[in-house]
Parts: sequence; C-alpha cells; structure tokens
Amino acid sequence: MKKLVVIFSLLLVLTACGAKNNAGGNGGAEGESSERTTVKVGLTGSESKVWSYIADEAAKEGIDVELVFFDSYPLPNAALASGEIDLNNFQHKSYLEKEVAQHGYDLTVLGETVIAPLGIYSNQLKDVSEIKDGDKIIIPDDVTNGGRALLLLEANGLIEVDDAAGYTPTLKDVTNPRNFDIVELAANNTPAALAEAPLVVINSGVAVDAGMIPTQTALVLEDAAVGDSPYINVIVARTEDKDKPELKRLVEIYHTDKVKAITEEETKGSSIPVW
Repeated sequence: MKKLVVIFSLLLVLTACGAKNNAGGNGGAEGESSERTTVKVGLTGSESKVWSYIADEAAKEGIDVELVFFDSYPLPNAALASGEIDLNNFQHKSYLEKEVAQHGYDLTVLGETVIAPLGIYSNQLKDVSEIKDGDKIIIPDDVTNGGRALLLLEANGLIEVDDAAGYTPTLKDVTNPRNFDIVELAANNTPAALAEAPLVVINSGVAVDAGMIPTQTALVLEDAAVGDSPYINVIVARTEDKDKPELKRLVEIYHTDKVKAITEEETKGSSIPVW
C-alpha cells in the first residue's frame, strides 16, 4: 500500500512539472522564444506588397508588424513623433528634412529604400509641347514635391525657376512667361485632376496606387540619378528608438534581393532600389 502511495505522489509531481513547463516554458520548439514584439509601420496609400512580405518574414522571428496607412503626407511623421507608430516609410530625405525643420520632430533615418521619379501626366495631350499658353498645370502642394515638380516643369522648358531656391522652389520663385495656371493640390488627389487639367505632375507612388504604370503612362519622368539625391526614400524612426534591434531587423529584411524583386513587380520598374 505504501508503494502505491509513493508512486501516485510521484505521478502528481511529474504531471505538475509538465503543466508548469507548458504554461511558462518556450511554447514551441526547443530554443525558440515565445516572446513577441509589435512594430507599427506608417505608410501612405492602401496597400504595400513589400511591407506585407516584410511582415510575414518578421513574424517568423517574433516581430509582429502592423501596417498603418495614412491618406495625407503630413500624418505619418506626426504619428511617429507622437508615438502612435514606430516606423514610417513614405517620404524622401528632402521631405523629412523640411518636416523636421518645420515641426521640430526628433526623427532619424534607419535606412534608404528606393528613388521614385516624379512624372508629368496627361489624359488630353500626347506630348508636353502640345500645352497652350494659359493652360492649367497641377502640381503637388507639399513644399518638397511641389518644388520638385517646378524643377521638372523647368527641365521641360515650360517655366523658369530661380537657381537660388535650390531643391525647394515655390511659386514665388517662378518666372511664368506663358501664363500657365499652376495650381497646387494634395499629392494623393493629383490623379483625379487629370480629368480637368492638360498637365498634372504626380508622384510615382501615387500614380501606381491610381493604377498607372509611370514608365509607360507618364509623358515625362524625372531624371532619377541615384547617389546623393535628396529624393531617395527612407525608413524613419524616433531618434530615441534608432538602436532597437527589432527596428534594425526590419531594415535588414527590407534590404534583400527578394524585396528588390517585389519592388520591381509592384511598381512596374518605376521605383529604383538604392541598396
């Protein structure tokens, strides 16, 4: 009888130990941590095959990526600075510099991604030269992309821009001898303006989101020379978080050949990887 009591007691101990290990142990294969961390990534548009792939890959390593989409350019940096998201990837260097200077954000570039040439589009004309004096031209209304658009119009002989304005000229820096009606519009709304304006300058990513293929649809694409271009897009974090391993790991996953291939497919070759 005593032997039976001892055996029964041992079984209870072993069962309890097994339950404890299952409840508070590794929760999976040996050596695999059950601890997970969530990273919220701010983007513009409505979807991203690149970041969906990165999210899938990161999940295998215990990093849960939540994609947060914004419909206006100023929002992702404000959300990042306030702690609503952990990273964003929607802007080029020049835009980031202007936002930091204007709002005092303490943000840091973690990695470079692509350069996406700005384009001139039209549903009415087959060539930029067909535009008539006084016609309407739509450009993005944010400082950097608006300035970039003005420089593209100058490069195509439509206006003149004061060299002293650098990369970010505004309408006050423009000489407009043909009296074009140059109208500024939120970047995400520029594709809709093709119904009313002979020429519209559209960001590459916005054009792709609207169903266009910039390398085929645009009348003219910006010269997208890679190097020290201020128009290289970047992944950005709060400066205080720049050394977090989970954020660095997402950048590493981005900088792979697989992401290059997805970028080529998703943007139809209109976004050029720079890593």
